Amino acid sequence: MPFAMPIFDGRDAWITPSLATAVLALLFTVASFWWIQVRRGRLRCYTSHVYSGAFSPRKLVFVVPLVLHNPAPAPLVVTDLRLLIDASKGGPSSDLAGFPMKLRWIASHTAVYPKDETRTFAAPFAVDGRKAVECFIEFQRADPPRLLEDGPYKATIEALVEPRSWRTRRRWSPLLSYTFNSQLAGASRASLIPRSNDPDLDGEGDEVWQ
Repeated sequence: MPFAMPIFDGRDAWITPSLATAVLALLFTVASFWWIQVRRGRLRCYTSHVYSGAFSPRKLVFVVPLVLHNPAPAPLVVTDLRLLIDASKGGPSSDLAGFPMKLRWIASHTAVYPKDETRTFAAPFAVDGRKAVECFIEFQRADPPRLLEDGPYKATIEALVEPRSWRTRRRWSPLLSYTFNSQLAGASRASLIPRSNDPDLDGEGDEVWQ
C-alpha cells in the first residue's frame, strides 16, 4: 500500500498521511475559532401582547416591547428601527390605500407605559454575542393616511444592523412579523395608554394597566 499520493508523477509523492492529518487539524482549528469567536449571526426579535398606542389623526404613536437576541459570538449594532404596517390579506384591512405604512423609531423607554423621565431619543445600541437586550421602542408616524381602525394588520419590525459584509449594501432587514390587532384598541384611541394585542383577552384590549 503506498504511503504517499503522487501529484504529477511517481517521484512527486509528498502527501503523506501525517501531512494530510496536520492539514485537516489546522482547517478544523481555524473553522472552530471562526465559529466560536468570530462568526456573525442574525438578530432574533420577540415581543409580547402588551403595547402602548395612540391612534390620533395628527400622529400615530406606539411603544412596543422588544427583546433582541444575538445567537452568534460577534456583537451586532442596531443603528435604526422601524415598524412597517401592511394590509392583512383577505381581512377587513384588505384595502391597500395608504399601505404599507412606515413608523420610524423616535425614542426609547424603560417600560411599556412611557413616562417623560424615562424617554431617551433614538440612538444606536449594541447586542453582544450570545446575549439578549430588552428595549421599549417608540415608533411614530405624523399625519397618518389611516387610523388603523379596521384591523387586523400585518406588522413587521425592521432594522438596520452593522457591521455587514462588504458585498452587502445597507438595507432594512426584517426581524419579526406578527398580527397587529389594532381594532381592539376600543375607547380612548387618541390616548397613549397600555393596550393588549391579544384578541382572547377580556375587555377587548382597551384596559389600562396601573
